[in-house]
Amino acid sequence: MTTERIRTTISLEPEALEIFKRMAEAGNMSVSRCMGDWLTDTADAAQMITLKMEEAKKAPLKVMREMRAMVAGMGASVDEIEVEVRAQRAMGRASGTWAGVAVPKPPSSNTGVLVPPVPPSPAPKSSKSVSKKT
Repeated sequence: MTTERIRTTISLEPEALEIFKRMAEAGNMSVSRCMGDWLTDTADAAQMITLKMEEAKKAPLKVMREMRAMVAGMGASVDEIEVEVRAQRAMGRASGTWAGVAVPKPPSSNTGVLVPPVPPSPAPKSSKSVSKKT
C-alpha cells in the first residue's frame, strides 16, 4: 500500500537539522524521509495540542484547568510506577532476582571488570642474623 507523500519546504534552526541528519544516518534513510516519518508518528500529539489551542481561544480558563488536571494525573501515574519499581527492586534484592531473572553480583571494581581476590603475599624470607658472642 503506497500513500501519497507531499513535498514541502520548512525552516528550522541549524541545530534541529543536525539532529535529524544524525537520526537519518542512524536509520539509513534520507533526512526528508526521517523528518516526514517523525512528523507522521507525532501527528496524534500535534492534533491534541491543536484542539486544545482552539479550545483555549474560546475558554482559556477551562483549558488551563484541564491541562493542570492532566499534568497532575501524569505526575500521579509516575509516582505509582516509581513505587512499583522500588518494590520490585527491593524484592529482587531480597531474593537475588529481578522479575524472576537472577541478578549477577556487581563487579568488584568500577571498571566493570571482575577483579580476582589478591592472594596473600608470602612472608618475606627472614635473614637470620647471627649474633656473634664476643
